Amino acid sequence: MKKLSILSAILLAVVQANAAAVLEQVIVRQQWPWSTDIKVEYKISGIEEGSPVDIKVEAYNGGVPLDSPTLKTAITGNLYGITSNGIGSFTIDPVGAFGSAPIALANFKVKLTLSASHGADEVIYKIFDLTTASGTFPCTDVTRADIMNNLYGTWETNYASVVSGAATPMDDCLIWTGVTNYPGAKTTKLVMRKVPAKGETWQMGQAGGAFGTSGNAEQVHDTTLTKDYFIGVFPVTQEQYRKLTRGSWSGSGHTGDANPVESAAYTVFRSVVTNSISANLLGSVEVVDYPTEAQWEFACRAGTTSELYTGQPLNTANLNPIAWHVGNSENNTHEVGLKLPNAYGLYDMVGNVYEACRDYWTANSNVPGYSDGSAVTDPCVDAVQSDTKDGSGNVRHVMRGGSYALSNYMATSAGRNGNAGNWTAYGFRIAFEINE
Repeated sequence: MKKLSILSAILLAVVQANAAAVLEQVIVRQQWPWSTDIKVEYKISGIEEGSPVDIKVEAYNGGVPLDSPTLKTAITGNLYGITSNGIGSFTIDPVGAFGSAPIALANFKVKLTLSASHGADEVIYKIFDLTTASGTFPCTDVTRADIMNNLYGTWETNYASVVSGAATPMDDCLIWTGVTNYPGAKTTKLVMRKVPAKGETWQMGQAGGAFGTSGNAEQVHDTTLTKDYFIGVFPVTQEQYRKLTRGSWSGSGHTGDANPVESAAYTVFRSVVTNSISANLLGSVEVVDYPTEAQWEFACRAGTTSELYTGQPLNTANLNPIAWHVGNSENNTHEVGLKLPNAYGLYDMVGNVYEACRDYWTANSNVPGYSDGSAVTDPCVDAVQSDTKDGSGNVRHVMRGGSYALSNYMATSAGRNGNAGNWTAYGFRIAFEINE
């Protein structure tokens, strides 16, 4: 049971208008004695069609700001993407916002500030329910406003609050941190995140640092992607694979419903992804696929140019919080989502299992951009090259991100490798492009 948070004296709201929209008639009261919650009611007017607004909430004790990193997630009700004029309300849980111990705030105030809402209706997550026995899997579109209105648990816009010491150059960082606790997200549902790549030109590859020639990540080159796409928040897990295919799966090494699929032989698994999984997920064959190597790296980097997606250089201290690798995995795969995400909210992009890409493997000398540093657009090595096959004649494909069983240098944003086998370190996540 919550400890009581006692608020005394007058509860006062201060409002600030933005452009045509105006907040007025604000009432703030604690739901005493039956609840410690604080209910804020307001009237909003002047919202123009097609111009939604957000409400920013600041809390004070008298003139002293109450600095609470958990305030935003201690509020229930619509604060983001508001499109309708009229009466609205939200509730503040003071225990969740300001601590679990009994407190008394002599002069509690809230300041409400209106601002234009940018992209509140944009769908940034899709949740597929994998429990249906036939037909396509039902999909729930999750907008920015849904996440920020706390309909799906915790979220964060400050990446340094997610990963200590990390940094991202992204101006628009919104991470659904609560996805790791969302029911079924690792087993009976598939959660995919939109990656805003359309028209973006960025630098792919990385030379020097901890890579060296063995990392196959030389020749930094400009890369442009022409489509946004959705990609799995986690690599596909063993139970998700059974649900996605409405079939069975048995690996050769490390079992666990929420552990990633492994032993993912390329020719077998890609056929399943582009046919069975694609048809069950979106109802059309050849839509869902592995990401291309460029899509994978763009999603992994999340705007960074460093060896690690946290904006940090590669060393064990920086790698341990985000990846299962040879130094901390105890030679096993692990449940997905236990390490910290990148700024897109993607988990296990490095470490745990290698992830297959759509490209056939070939050495840098035969890959556009890597071979000469030239600029490329939507690159994908989709034809077998002279060095694609291994010594046994098996076709190899690109693997990214390193694994639980490999040296740290491969657990990076740019390190690339290729193989044709079905080792327990090989898995995958799925993606599909947005055709607009």
